[in-house]
Amino acid sequence: MTAEDLFWDLVEPMYADPAVQRSTMMGLPCVRLDGRFFASLDRHTAALLVKLPRERVGQLVAEGVGEPFAPAGRVFREWVAIQKPDRGRWQRLLIEARAHAAGTTAPAAGTARPAGQPAFRGFSPAGLAFLAGLARDNNKQYFDAHRRTFQSQLLEPSKAFVVALGTALQQRVCARLRADPRIGGSLFRIVNDLRFGKDKPPYKPHLDFAFWEGEVGPRRDPALILRITPTEIHLGAGVFALTGVALDRYRTALRDPARAAELDTAVAALMDTGAQLSEPTRVRPPAGFTAVDPAARFAVRDGFHVTQRLPHPATIATAEIVAWCADRLAPYAPIHRWLAANTRDLS
Repeated sequence: MTAEDLFWDLVEPMYADPAVQRSTMMGLPCVRLDGRFFASLDRHTAALLVKLPRERVGQLVAEGVGEPFAPAGRVFREWVAIQKPDRGRWQRLLIEARAHAAGTTAPAAGTARPAGQPAFRGFSPAGLAFLAGLARDNNKQYFDAHRRTFQSQLLEPSKAFVVALGTALQQRVCARLRADPRIGGSLFRIVNDLRFGKDKPPYKPHLDFAFWEGEVGPRRDPALILRITPTEIHLGAGVFALTGVALDRYRTALRDPARAAELDTAVAALMDTGAQLSEPTRVRPPAGFTAVDPAARFAVRDGFHVTQRLPHPATIATAEIVAWCADRLAPYAPIHRWLAANTRDLS
């Protein structure tokens, strides 16, 4: 698929809104919303062009994601060129540009807020009571009898929570963090898949969230994680078991004394405050590591999470829980950055 084919393939679903129409801009193909340009394609460079607020353009350029758009030497400060075709990134930026053209406040790329979704106001006592009840009566009868409570008091607020916390974490931890307020995105299913664990209960008596960096997803890419149980909040960072090239990169980094020491220092600092390191996935270190190696405790883990359990704060039923969670997840930024840099292909 050419860059132009990808561009029109991503634009096609937007035509469901009659306000979105195809047009041209300086001889280039583009799309408008109610007459306002918001995206185009530079046929000479195969770059996606999107119109965004100046500060957002500056952020994308500073991160190396985009380049200034300067035809004939004149810089358009509200336009940015995304040179490398990338379906996921282009799609998110098109959505963001469309929202900017509509005059709405859109979360940064990677955080998609459904239209009409209310602002997050906290997790209600009724929702938390549902989780406590599910922990006691973990069966289909209980869940079906309280399904409306789950949907209105937990599922819908969780979607708004993902958007709010995702925006805060993008500002404080990493602008590239993905926050997708959908089940299968940042929201994990409450139903257990019994095909792979017959001894599991039918439902999870907690809410699981993940904010990840990468194009694969929170179950494969490094992520900040959060769990809400009936009485506690678990917060942390890590990556699930790595395989293939990602595992090779991870082990290569661990063989570098400087990089291994950097990870060890970051993990130790959090463990000193009460965080715990997940269980090993191997009985002994893989080839190339010895039990006395400083990196050994990570080498016996093909992936790991560092998490801390805290009791519910009084703010859990209010919007202030977003800031509370962001404050406690921010210290995990060094671990997240290390994993992102040493397990993913950033070329």
